[in-house]
Amino acid sequence: MTEKKERYALLSVADRTGIIDFAYDLAALGFTIISSGATASAVRQAELEIVDLKDFVHTPDLLEGRLSFLHPKVVAGIAAERDNPGRMHELERRGGVPIDLVAVNLYPVAEIVGDAKLSQAEILDYIDLAGSALLRAAARNFRDVVCLCDPDDYQPVLDSLRQYDRLPLDKRQTLAAKAFHYSAYYDSTVAQYLGGKWDKLPDELVIGLKKTADLHYGENPQQQGALYTLSGARPWGLNAAELVYGKPLSYNHYLDLEVAWELATEIGEPACAIVKHGVPAGLATSEKLSEAARLAYRCDPRGCFRATAAVNRELEEDAAAFFAAEYVSCIAAPEFSDRALSVLKSKKDIRLVRLPSTLISAHEMDFRSLAGGVLVQEKDNGPLAAQPRAVTKRAPTEVEMKSLTMAFHAAKHARTHCAVLARGNHTIGIGSGQTSRLDALRLALVKSQERHPILPAGLPIVLACDGTLSSEHVHEAAQGGVTAIIQPGGSSDDRDAVEACDKRGLAMIFTGLRHFRH
Repeated sequence: MTEKKERYALLSVADRTGIIDFAYDLAALGFTIISSGATASAVRQAELEIVDLKDFVHTPDLLEGRLSFLHPKVVAGIAAERDNPGRMHELERRGGVPIDLVAVNLYPVAEIVGDAKLSQAEILDYIDLAGSALLRAAARNFRDVVCLCDPDDYQPVLDSLRQYDRLPLDKRQTLAAKAFHYSAYYDSTVAQYLGGKWDKLPDELVIGLKKTADLHYGENPQQQGALYTLSGARPWGLNAAELVYGKPLSYNHYLDLEVAWELATEIGEPACAIVKHGVPAGLATSEKLSEAARLAYRCDPRGCFRATAAVNRELEEDAAAFFAAEYVSCIAAPEFSDRALSVLKSKKDIRLVRLPSTLISAHEMDFRSLAGGVLVQEKDNGPLAAQPRAVTKRAPTEVEMKSLTMAFHAAKHARTHCAVLARGNHTIGIGSGQTSRLDALRLALVKSQERHPILPAGLPIVLACDGTLSSEHVHEAAQGGVTAIIQPGGSSDDRDAVEACDKRGLAMIFTGLRHFRH
């Protein structure tokens, strides 16, 4: 009868969920438990016999704390390949033993880096040097070592060991991959905390993401969906969103919230932005937020139906009363007054989201997945204009300039090609996501004339576009009553566009920056 070999399990966990029961069950299966520090103390308090790490390596003063796990005897025991006689002989010569199971998880540094009260030195002290190395060593040698980093995996491993006295190779490989993901996530969290302010995009880019919410489905019911937060990022945007009331947010709510929130918070005056399917449906500013909401909704009532609204001030009762009378599916605000909440909670199908921060990260990245790859760019968080300048004989009036600036904010967040018509402090027609800019302009004009057939005299109509315009665009806009235009400029059509404006008495501004959004 073949004598059963003694098996060793190394346990060192920051998250001690289930570790006592796991250690008991491993001991019952014949494993010798090796541990140290807080994990060892917890297991000892449960009156389970273990081998302390310092006794295992026989060098108590060589290294302190978890660094003891980097002792060559430990690393060699984890890395030992059972089918490699040379390595096994060397391990035995050094007085070591093969380690069969490693359970290690790391201090949750992602939670620490978001604490503004801690200094950089204090945060760096939390970084685990040994645990990550142990995980990698065990994962690399998954054929001989069971590698665990998640307490949820303890029970399935125990069940397999009880039933078969082993864990199948495919399960070991799955756990190894999980450990490498876990270690990479940990390292990327630290990297993201330390920097990311590059002069140019780096050759290697690793992103650490932590799942913060499972979504009912993705963009369509047949697609899975979840929300992940950039690990190590301080809460500033949608990762700080707090659902105040209503059902959980959907995938599409998050898409609309990003556009609505960024658009509303780019504007200094009280503003309301309403977005549907990632496209602005209406934007308005006013001294009274309730009036801004009314004007934004009036731009496109059909488009605003079941849309997402964002405001850049605390939502008070009068604005809440307006939204309660209409139908939007989600409202985001820095804060909601008690009376506003009372009014809006009468709506059955509405979601209220508190977003206290209006900061936009200067170094935020924009990722777009492709088959087999990812497109990466800096987010378009910069100013609307590089060097705004009037290029026509007539400069815009003060009233026109205010409308042009607001319209260009909306154009920046609309889909390319886009055209935004505005009058006074609100948009009146938005054409977005068209294959030609002329189509976008004609769509905006049709919308404005359908919804606002009779406009009171006195306020001019202005046009904002995300890209350059030709004389054809200018003539079309002039026929629709436009008196001033804002566009990036910088194309071969600029001279003809300027001449067309001068012939018709239109004012035109070049911003020097285009804002395509596909």
